Amino acid sequence: MRPDQSLGDIRITTLARAGEGLTQWRPMLVGFLTLLLTFLVFLAAQGLGSAIGGVTGGIARLVLSLAAAVVMMGGISAVGVMLMDKAREMPVRTIGEAFAFGLACIPKFLLFAVLLLAAVLAFLLVAAVVYFVCKLPVIGAILAFVAHPVLVLAAAAALVALIWVIYPLFAPAIWSGLGFKAALASMLGIARRRLVEVVLLELVLYFIIGVICVLLFAGLLPASFSLTTMGAAIIGGGQAASLAAAGYGASAFMGNTAVMGLVSGLGVLYCVVGALMAQVMIMGMNLVYLQAQEGLDASDAEGALDDLIGNVRKHAEEAKDRAMAAAEQVKARAAKAQESPAQPAQDAEAPQAVSPDRQASAGTPDTAAQLQAQALAQEQAAQERQREAQAHAQAERQRAEAAAQEAARLKAQEELAREAARQEAQRQAERRAAEQEAARRQAENEAKARAEAEARAQAAKPQLLACPSCHEAVAPDDRFCAHCGHKLV
Repeated sequence: MRPDQSLGDIRITTLARAGEGLTQWRPMLVGFLTLLLTFLVFLAAQGLGSAIGGVTGGIARLVLSLAAAVVMMGGISAVGVMLMDKAREMPVRTIGEAFAFGLACIPKFLLFAVLLLAAVLAFLLVAAVVYFVCKLPVIGAILAFVAHPVLVLAAAAALVALIWVIYPLFAPAIWSGLGFKAALASMLGIARRRLVEVVLLELVLYFIIGVICVLLFAGLLPASFSLTTMGAAIIGGGQAASLAAAGYGASAFMGNTAVMGLVSGLGVLYCVVGALMAQVMIMGMNLVYLQAQEGLDASDAEGALDDLIGNVRKHAEEAKDRAMAAAEQVKARAAKAQESPAQPAQDAEAPQAVSPDRQASAGTPDTAAQLQAQALAQEQAAQERQREAQAHAQAERQRAEAAAQEAARLKAQEELAREAARQEAQRQAERRAAEQEAARRQAENEAKARAEAEARAQAAKPQLLACPSCHEAVAPDDRFCAHCGHKLV
């Protein structure tokens, strides 16, 4: 039973916190150093490989390129875990702790890449089989007309899911501290329950990043191109500038260290800008993941993942059994084919060998016919036992499938009951909160009314004055004190 997709409580304003990534100097420093070190290690790999040459140079280039990839993946994961701490409003880890955690995340991402590669190869294998079937004379054209668009749509849907759902959910799950299986279960649970919510939030996040990039590079690219060209023309001369403008690139400036410094400084600037944009993107991904997994039960997702793995293993075992049975059948047919040519020769020799005996014992029963009848009876009994075993296995399989369906139905009912209980508890909590809010407002209104009544009563009382001589009360319009005769006015 497929769970209902719930929009949940979509809070688009949560993505406004993505800008907090620009205020974190430690992730920005790690991102900048990651890009810079990756570029330097890759540059060293190319230079060392070209300098050594041969097989040794190729091995050195490969080793340093792998080191650059490790630095890149570890640095991105370090930035991700620090921004995940910020998104959770927890103390942000130090740079050393974050980079160590990022290196520990690399095997998980590599295993995830292996799974994606296996899925791609399986899809390509299915597509290749379909295209081979399409080579048939008549039905091939019809199958190609139907199957090719379906395969194209399936590949496009897989790519869209990878960009919009799979990686934006799996990476933050790893950065939050989950293991590989738990991260897959969390991603699967969010995709089953809140897929629409995630796609909408990712759409808003990509739109924000796109607008920021357009606004930023609309000024940065023309300014960098014009000022770099002018600086190169002034520092390196007009020939270097014309070579660079003609498409020779940085090779036109290799002889001038001042111009190389100018270009290197521009590269550092772009590294800083790239690190800032990556921080906004990673912070937004973390916020989307935290909002999507809020309130979801991880045990249901892990159970669904275990069921999926069990189904895959079951299908693999069934395919293995079918392959072994097919191999046994092929072996049996080959053995029977080898025995069949020798049988006619034995049948031809048999009459000559036993003809004297048969002539001597013509009145006895045919022993060969009896043996053949016994063999036939044994073969029929074996076939009957095999049919009974197949029927028993079929009955056991049907009972197992019925039990699995009943378990799935009970689990679905349990999920519905749990969801209904959760919604009822939420409604009761909202009702209690509304009653408390109404009681608070009523108490505030009553206190305000009492205060206004006291103020009106105080204002309604006649104001009494005191005599400055005897300090006795006098009326406001008295001219003399009635107690001591003091003149008041």
